Amino acid sequence: MHNTRKFTIVILLLAAVIITTLVTGTFSLSFNDLLSLLTAQAGQDVQLVMFEFRMPRLLITLICGAALAISGLILQAVSKNALADPGIIGVNAGSGFGVVLFITFISGSMDQQLYMLPLMSFIGGLLIVLLIFALSFAGGAFKSNIFILIGIATAMGVTGFVYVFTSMFDDTQMEMLNRYFAGNIWGDTWPFVWISVPYILLIMAFVFFRIREMSMLNLDDEMLTGFGMNVNKEKIILIVLSAMLSSLAVSVCGAISFIGLIAPHISRLMFGQNMKLLFFSSILIGSLLLTGADLIGKLIMAPMVIPAGIVVSLIGGPYFLRLLFKTGRV
Repeated sequence: MHNTRKFTIVILLLAAVIITTLVTGTFSLSFNDLLSLLTAQAGQDVQLVMFEFRMPRLLITLICGAALAISGLILQAVSKNALADPGIIGVNAGSGFGVVLFITFISGSMDQQLYMLPLMSFIGGLLIVLLIFALSFAGGAFKSNIFILIGIATAMGVTGFVYVFTSMFDDTQMEMLNRYFAGNIWGDTWPFVWISVPYILLIMAFVFFRIREMSMLNLDDEMLTGFGMNVNKEKIILIVLSAMLSSLAVSVCGAISFIGLIAPHISRLMFGQNMKLLFFSSILIGSLLLTGADLIGKLIMAPMVIPAGIVVSLIGGPYFLRLLFKTGRV
């Protein structure tokens, strides 16, 4: 099948999920309501539901799904390992630790300082990934074969510290933390869109301008050095960009795992190894996965809502095991 046709199929699937997301929920809308919005003839109740509740959540899931997918694509290129994923190597644990520190040491009203939470989550996730990356250097060279193992071990250690702090939490604090770790997309208002989406798009633009370097990382480091590339410098830049993308995403979406693993892998199955095609297809598939998971969680047991992170984990866990057995290595 031609790549154009494959892209068309993915785009149509994403469009179907977007439209279904916009018209379903506690306050159901019809396609006529959507048309009335386009012609500026919708009632105030329809406008309120669409623009104040559904649109910001939809934008968050679309952009954050894409960010997690590109973050995973970068990590897999740098580590030369198809099993690399931001959640697996400790981003979620680090961001969770930042959330725990925020909840522990916050003063005053939680509502007044709620928008500091994404910043703490972002800083925690970024620092943990940079720590894992630093520990993966041995003899001055990045060791991709131990990168994931160090990430898993570090994530377990950070999770231990999280449990130490949570032993002092009250019910309200625990409820807030549980929403984060369940992957409940709580940053679904316009202020969260403004403080996360522009930065994610900017970082993704930087990543796009390093597509050539990402493609070349499939070669041996010695060969790349012979070509004149500063391999360690390129890997550091890409790791930082990956950490920033994933940390920003989980800071408003909660602890979402496996999208960074699944989306690039599906992209490779569909489009091969061309990095430019992988970049754009991973964006679309990552957006489709997270938005679709959020839609499934909303519909499958309505009116109860299952967090998107749980839906993704139910899909991603078996998928990760399949890849693990297929590759025969970590």
